[in-house]
Amino acid sequence: MILTILQALILPGIAFTITLGLIFEWLERKTMARMTGRVGPMVAGPAGVLQPLADFVKLLYKEEVMPSFADKTVFRYAPGLFFLAPLVSMLFVPVIGPSAVASFSLDLLLIVFILAYATFVVAVLSYASASSFTTVASGRLVLQYVSYEIPLVISIVTPALLVGSLSIQEIVQAQSSRWNLLLMPFSFAVYIVALLAELEKPPFDIPSAKTEIVAGWLTEFSGRALAFLKLSKELGLVFGASLAVALFLGGPLGPVPQSIVPVEIFYTTYFLVKLFALGLLIFVVRTALARLKIIDAAVLFWKILLPLSLAQAFFVLVVKG
Repeated sequence: MILTILQALILPGIAFTITLGLIFEWLERKTMARMTGRVGPMVAGPAGVLQPLADFVKLLYKEEVMPSFADKTVFRYAPGLFFLAPLVSMLFVPVIGPSAVASFSLDLLLIVFILAYATFVVAVLSYASASSFTTVASGRLVLQYVSYEIPLVISIVTPALLVGSLSIQEIVQAQSSRWNLLLMPFSFAVYIVALLAELEKPPFDIPSAKTEIVAGWLTEFSGRALAFLKLSKELGLVFGASLAVALFLGGPLGPVPQSIVPVEIFYTTYFLVKLFALGLLIFVVRTALARLKIIDAAVLFWKILLPLSLAQAFFVLVVKG
């Protein structure tokens, strides 16, 4: 019991996830800078690696302004609910071994619910701000959500169809000899594209387009609330990439030689290598592509990615026999 609590709090729990979130933000900014001929963060820490932490702490000490026309209860407490979503979800992803900190037979369905819950909280936050900018953002957010959610769910469930289980832990363990990516590359591709939309990363940053609607649904937030909301988005990226590693890349599994070194170190290393490789892929794609119009995003998901995800699911069912 004590070990489980320590894992939930430290590794692979809250502290581990927050640390990865800050590192991912630094890596994203450095990748964007390198691809656009800039230098990115340079001052705080070696190569600027502590800049995301410095920005977070700075925001904590900024004045928090609450608009007089906002729903104050929602405005005050909903950011905390949004912050909890990726932290809780990460407990169901195996990181330091084939088993997760938390697991039950239908936990993949819980993850699908949490993904929808996070979007719902964002929509409520946007509406509660009662700003003209956030009103536009909430409309875009809902339209984008109903477009990408079905392909996203199908791509998540497809590995479960192959394995015959809705447990993330069992899906990971079933990939001891072969990654699911080899049998379902289209599901993997659909998942990555839908994840970009879930996280509002370019080319799907439509609900938070800075050149059009200031900061989208984040426009009216400041101080501590803004700090935790921005960090929550990075934690969502960590969880989304971790789920992809678990469903398609074998999670932390890999060759473990006979050694005096604890096997957990090998498992954690394999997981981090896959996670950062996938994160780098996401950062390159988001930097290389320009923002789509909302109608183009809807057409992409409904007319291309939805049929593709269904075809991949059908193929998996045929292969499984």
